[in-house]
This record gives sequence, structure tokens and C-alpha cells, in this order.
Amino acid sequence: MQDPVLILGASGAIGSAIARRLHADRVGLIVHGRMDSPRLATLASDLGAPAVSGDLTDESAAEALALEVRGISEGLSGLVFSAAAPFPHKLALRTEWGLFQAQIDSQLKALHIVMQQFKPQLEKREGGARVLILSTEYVLGVPPVKIAPYLVAKAALTMYAKVLAQELLTSGIRIHILAPGLVKSALTADMPDEYLEMMAEEMPERKLTSAEDVAAVSAFLMRPEADPLYGTVVPISRAGRR
Repeated sequence: MQDPVLILGASGAIGSAIARRLHADRVGLIVHGRMDSPRLATLASDLGAPAVSGDLTDESAAEALALEVRGISEGLSGLVFSAAAPFPHKLALRTEWGLFQAQIDSQLKALHIVMQQFKPQLEKREGGARVLILSTEYVLGVPPVKIAPYLVAKAALTMYAKVLAQELLTSGIRIHILAPGLVKSALTADMPDEYLEMMAEEMPERKLTSAEDVAAVSAFLMRPEADPLYGTVVPISRAGRR
């Protein structure tokens, strides 16, 4: 396999959309997610891509994952970090600290461990490798209420990604940060459809940001033409300017 892109969190709505878009662009892939996920199995089957699994917040599990990926391909042309964990919707001061820590682990800790493990494979890519990190548009504007753990984790993730963008450039690795708007996914599953419809009606185009919107921009950022955007938080939103 010619240096594929590893997609972490490919069993999620955005991760799977990115995988399908890159596959359409004839990019080789390795997809990661929960091995018991029907979505991951279907995705891997549809794309003819190897599927891998592993807890990204556990150093031993991540090391085993990296070893498995190296068994498939010695190098990687890119990596997509689209991992996410569900969270309850509560006011910040009514949220126990454990929920904050769980989100921080699923974002900041996971990315830190992942980049430690996969940096050597990304460095082997002749001409440079590209890493896409999924943040949220809420790090750019006024944050909504009742999702503080998620926002805090994404804010930390975003700043960490900006630092990596500077540190890894000399290694030929470009870090791109995506800030999608509200996307209907497992993370919004407990939001009533009526609420999502109301949110869509308030947007200029009368529709939410879609996973396909994010995938289209992701495909562009994987191309050399987008390299000057490294380290920039790129908004992908149907909400318009705020």
C-alpha cells in the first residue's frame, strides 16, 4: 500500500465522511474505530480499507495500535484525528470534574499520545505529511452553554495543535486545524430533532453544517495547495460570520 492516510475516529459521522471523500480521491486509507462498531465494519468493507482499533487514551494500547499500523504500511502520508466521546448536557457548575477529565483525555491526551506514536511514520513521507485535527467552531466565537467539558477539551486541543504546527514543520509534517459547525452526529443524538431544526432555521442557509461539508474541506487540506494554511484554525460552518 502506498503511504496511506490513517483516520482515527472513522466510525463517527465526520470521520466516516472524510474517509469516503478521500477514497473517492483515490487516497489509500487505514480506518480506526471501535472494533464492535457496525459503522466501522461497513466503512472498511465499502472502501476495501484495513480496519484497526485501540484506546487512544491508553499509552500501551496506542503503542500496540502503532505497531499494527506499521505492519500494514511502514509510512503514512497523513493522519486525521476525529476521535470523540459523548458527553451529557449540563450547566458547567453542575458538572462533576470527572466529565471534564474524560473529555480532556479523549481530546488532548489522546492527540498527544497519538502524535508521539505516529510521528516516525509521518516523517518517512517523502514530500511531507499532513495531519488534520478536528476542533469546533465554538473555539472561535461565543460558546454555548451546557457543553463545558467538550468546549474546554477542544480549546486545549486547539492550542496544542497550534504548538505542534510550529514544532513539526521542520519534520515535514503540516498540522491543519478544522473548526466545524454543529453537525448532526452521535454527539448530538440526545438533542431533540425540533431543537436541531430550530438551529438550522436560524442559519443563513437554513441548514446545519454537514459531515460532507467537513469532508470536502478536509480533502482540500490534504493537498499541497493547502500547505500554507498549516497551523490555521479553518472554520467550516453554515452559520455565517459572527
